[in-house]
Formats: sequence, C-alpha cells, structure tokens
Amino acid sequence: MTDFNQFSRRSFLTGTSLFAAGATLGFSGLFGLTTSAAQSNDDDIQTIINVAATAEAFAVTHYYRSLQATTKAKFTAAQIAYLKAGLESEQEHFDFLVKNGAKPVTTSFYFPVGTFDTAKTFGTVTSIAETVFVAAYVAATRRFAELNQPLLAATAAQVAAVEAQHLALVNLIAGIFPNNVGLGAPVFYKVSEAVGVVMPLLDGKQGALGAMETTAVAQPSAADVKTAVGTSQLLTQLSAPFTTKIVPFTDLAPAASAATMAPTMAATKSS
Repeated sequence: MTDFNQFSRRSFLTGTSLFAAGATLGFSGLFGLTTSAAQSNDDDIQTIINVAATAEAFAVTHYYRSLQATTKAKFTAAQIAYLKAGLESEQEHFDFLVKNGAKPVTTSFYFPVGTFDTAKTFGTVTSIAETVFVAAYVAATRRFAELNQPLLAATAAQVAAVEAQHLALVNLIAGIFPNNVGLGAPVFYKVSEAVGVVMPLLDGKQGALGAMETTAVAQPSAADVKTAVGTSQLLTQLSAPFTTKIVPFTDLAPAASAATMAPTMAATKSS
C-alpha cells in the first residue's frame, strides 16, 4: 500500500511538473491540441473543454467508486452525504461539457493503490485531485477572459468555486485544515499543463502517487450515478450557469454575448 503520509500536494505537483515539461509534445497530441494552439503556446476552447471533460469523467468515477459497497474506507453519514453531492455536481459538470461538444480522451482511469482503503487515504488523494481541478478551472478563466469570452470565463469560475468546496470537504476527511489557502492555488497558467500532473491516472504508470492499480476503472453511466446518489443532494438548488452554450470564440460576437447575458442572469435570479 502507498504510504500517503510520505508525500504532500506540494511535492506531488512539483515532481510531476518536471515530467510534464519533458513530454509536452506527447500530451499535446493526446489531448488534441491544434497546431495553431501549440504554436501560440496557449489553449484553444476545444482543448480546454476536452481536458475539463476528461477531468470530470475521472471525478465522477472517483466519487462513484467511493460510494460502492466494495470500498474498504468507512465514511460517516455526513461524509457519505457530501460524497453523493460531490458526485452529483461532477456529473452535472461532465454533462454540460459533453453537451457542448467536449470529447473526453478516456473514460477509464487508474487509481493509486490504497486510495479507497481508508477515509484518510481517500481524502488525501482527492485533495490532490481537487487542487488540480481548481487550478485548471482558474487557468480556464484566465484564457477565456483573454479570448474575450466573459460568459465562459464566469462559468469556469463558477465550476472552480464548486471544486474548491469539494477541496475543503475532502481536506476534512483527510485530516487537513480545510480553509488552508487564501486564494485558489495558481498551479497552472494553461489548462493543458494539468495533463502531465494527472497522467498516472490516465496511463496507470507509477509516478508521484506511487504504485497504481493495474486495472482501469470505467466511468459509470449517468443512470448508475443517479442510483448511487438517490434522493438529490444538490441539483434541485443548482443556479444557472452564466452561459448554457459553448461556441468557438470566433463565432461569438460581443453583441451575442450581451444578448445571452440578460436571459442567463434572469434565470440565475429565479433559481
């Protein structure tokens, strides 16, 4: 079993950043980076949503597995309620992205050995994952703003806020002080930089998280998620996103952005 007390989120992110830098070309190909995006040294919208959808597919698989009867970790009733709400929100994020054309690279994932053995090990691994998710959505917010896409930027910020809630709660499960940052950690400048950090989850090769399970776990279906969640924990209270549609930034004129804002904000206020 991996000794989760021997590493921290900081050492994990630092160690894998070297691996990411040495394999940029491979990661770019894996996540479908266009030639123009690679030359500009930044991400296009399709790349961002593809990476995000892959991350959300992992999150759905991760939280779903934590709730299965075969999981060794013992969670309190309050923790189980949180895990169900976390699962439900990650499914909502995934559905939104895929509906808008995102294509996850894979929907099967590897986990560090021992991840689900105890509540503490689960919380520690999840804390690392959620730190990555927060940072990636913050980077997406930056890029969408740069592309003059304020509604997409605001929507990415909405998701980052939810991932930060998840981070605080899994910190509690791991025995880490939950409110341990003043700002979301700016780990990445580009969303695609996150790929190198999470690569062991995608290819099963040993990295900073130690030994990985040898069998990939498939993402559950939306129906499986609904069954696991049971009575809705969260989404009946879900606020509307700033935008309900992702389109190529070249096709979204400022006038269209303004036209979208009014009904979106009205829907938000009525939620």
